[in-house]
Amino acid sequence: MGMEKKKRAAKVFCYYCEREFENEKILVQHQEAKHFKCHVCNQKLSTASGMAIHVLQVHEEAVSKVPNAIPGRESTEIEIFGMQGIPDDILAAHYGEQAISRTLRSFPPVDYLFKVESVSVLLNTRIEKYESRSFEVGGYKWRLCLYPNGINKSEGKGHVSLYLEISDTENLPLGWEVTANFKFFVFNHIHENYLTVQDADEKASHFNVIKTRRGIAQFLSLDELKDPCNGYLMDDCCIFGAEVFIMKYSGKGECLSVIKDPADGTFTWEIENFSQRNEQTIYSETFTVKEVKWNLILQPRGKQKAKNKSLSLFLELASFGTLHQRKFYAEFELSIKDQKSSAYIKPSHAHIWFSDSNDVWGFPNFISLSDLHDKPDDFLLNDTLIVQAKITLMIYSRNI
Repeated sequence: MGMEKKKRAAKVFCYYCEREFENEKILVQHQEAKHFKCHVCNQKLSTASGMAIHVLQVHEEAVSKVPNAIPGRESTEIEIFGMQGIPDDILAAHYGEQAISRTLRSFPPVDYLFKVESVSVLLNTRIEKYESRSFEVGGYKWRLCLYPNGINKSEGKGHVSLYLEISDTENLPLGWEVTANFKFFVFNHIHENYLTVQDADEKASHFNVIKTRRGIAQFLSLDELKDPCNGYLMDDCCIFGAEVFIMKYSGKGECLSVIKDPADGTFTWEIENFSQRNEQTIYSETFTVKEVKWNLILQPRGKQKAKNKSLSLFLELASFGTLHQRKFYAEFELSIKDQKSSAYIKPSHAHIWFSDSNDVWGFPNFISLSDLHDKPDDFLLNDTLIVQAKITLMIYSRNI
């Protein structure tokens, strides 16, 4: 149980006959000579469809099979040129490169269950493929394609092949493409768990108008299926399943910004005629630091327990509501200017997570009223109070 993977061969190969070549130029020459040559006039064409059109238009004959192709590869409808156009599952099968993960889990697939009765009878019929009913996942219609004896005699030989196909594509817009991851399941009746089969690297599969079907050619070997000791058959019944995860960009995302010592991080607020201000709360003008808006809030006579004892000073995150995020981290200091010495003193430092319920933070006891009024020439020169906010670090996220 686990991952199955082989290293890719170095040589290119022909889709129609599996012959390998040293380079693609020689491969193209081989295809023109062996698979794309008109059987009437021997003219060499570039593709199988080109050969079929030439024979129809020039010689009025219908060609439905590619000459010298192995069984299952004869279709002229698949556009192959060199290595271009080869289906992914055939590339993987040839190089042994498809990494398949096989694990066990106890709970069933969430999107679709597909029970098959009388399996032994089905394996002996001429039915090459059965398509399940459509089921919806992610706004798209899907169906399972079961190949009881393998998708063809080369890739799926000796195996059950299981594929996921997008259906009702006629209702999809022009140029549509759907990206999805998927898992396949088969129920073990003995152990009552599910064998889960998927791409080991969980590579995304792209479904579009050219490739509407993706899957695993060697999903489960017929020998494993038929062996009663493995538990996949019970009363000649087998249960398959699928899960599909649509990979669709939602347009949502965020960018975490970490800004240290922003150039515009200092704001100085001069409050004139301070002794004549009677407001309980004074608000500064809004200032901006790296597109983030802030206010200073000052209460001249203090707040709560500091009332009539200290001047209170706070920093408010004014643009929190426009940031559309839960938290905002900031480191800052608030200080008052000693106008006699022109120095800012009594700096009070804080490091705070702001939130929608806590968008203001500061210091109720920023400076005592006695210190403030006892030294008017220091702090209230010309009846003007000068305070400063310095933001040294901001960490926040924003939508992208």
